[in-house]
Amino acid sequence: MVPRLQEKCEKYQKHFSELLEIGCKIVDVPENEPPCLLHQDELKNFCAHCTYRTDELQTHLYGCHEAHRWNGRYIYYCPLGLTFVAASISNSSGALAGGLVLGPFVMGDVDDVLVDLPNQEMAWSVSQLSEFSTQKVQHISEILSVVTAHISGVEHQKLQNLLYDQEKILKEIYVAKDYYEDMDTQSADMLLQFEKDLRIAVLRGEKNSALQMLNEMLAHIYVYSNFDISAIKARLLELLVILSRATIEAGADPTETFRLSENFILQIESYVDVDQLAFWISDIVRRFIVQAFDLAQVKHSDVVFKITNYIKKNCAEKLTLDSLAKEVYLSKSYLSSIFKQETGMSLTAYITKVRVEKSKKMLLEDGVSLAIISSQCGFKDQSYFTKVFKKETGVSPKRFRNNYFGDTSNKSFED
Repeated sequence: MVPRLQEKCEKYQKHFSELLEIGCKIVDVPENEPPCLLHQDELKNFCAHCTYRTDELQTHLYGCHEAHRWNGRYIYYCPLGLTFVAASISNSSGALAGGLVLGPFVMGDVDDVLVDLPNQEMAWSVSQLSEFSTQKVQHISEILSVVTAHISGVEHQKLQNLLYDQEKILKEIYVAKDYYEDMDTQSADMLLQFEKDLRIAVLRGEKNSALQMLNEMLAHIYVYSNFDISAIKARLLELLVILSRATIEAGADPTETFRLSENFILQIESYVDVDQLAFWISDIVRRFIVQAFDLAQVKHSDVVFKITNYIKKNCAEKLTLDSLAKEVYLSKSYLSSIFKQETGMSLTAYITKVRVEKSKKMLLEDGVSLAIISSQCGFKDQSYFTKVFKKETGVSPKRFRNNYFGDTSNKSFED
């Protein structure tokens, strides 16, 4: 991160930290050096004292990458189940330069977080964290993203990036025109070689060389296609397939990469001139290279915490694998796989567990009928509720209730 951006980040880091009384981190993503976390107030740096299996840098690097991909801001969970908000910062070429990260804090009720805490050694520390409602977290993320957009100078940089690409591509077009003037070189051999070299650069994560090759390749595509927009789009779609496969080979999540590819295929139809296409394909190459970062484990934890929270809040509703997968933009099979990997149980088993635990609490409420409990806990009817509850706990709902209140109160709970 250049000194100008870092200075602004440090200024707003202090403002946010003091205003909200939570930690604020600066993630630095230099162009030619490994990412790092810049200095921060150790007293407010909860992550530095966390004893759970948390890679602090990887967790928040993931948040910044996702923020850069999703309109500048992203709300996510660390492996401990605590909430963070990241807002991305772009450099002069529009690429990710870093970000500001707020947290950790508890979104919702701290008791819900403590129940599912994977490391009970951290229970007291977690109980001391700030609690924010979901609505307030949304407000915080909006304001944070506006601040980081101001730090980045987003609109000005987008224009700079476009003009920079235009200038470089124009130079490469002159070179390509000279190349294709010779009738002996009027073949696609050079394009095929560029495709191979670009694929290798993506596999190696060599961002700068990939973007340089892209400018040369675009010039050759334009000249070879005789600047026909339909022909150019066809060549770019072919390039898109090559890039997506290379990204998967480099270790990216196939489901996520395919989803990005599908969106890009829909987007390409909206562009009507070669300058728009140049800017668009440059951004795609950056995104594919980001996909090759080894952030899978952190992403899995984030997805699992989002799904478990959603299930707890909506357990009275009909929950299907399809609807849950749509909540986190993953395929059904991939979501099932990572959920089982992270929790050791299937999604169906977890939904049942949540519903049974909620029903236990309701059974201890005086005078609530089994019919109402079964309905409010997401069971299709009272009979099914009784069957599932007995299978999970070893006793029927009535026996569970009687064991708590005593047999003398049995009549008051008859349905």
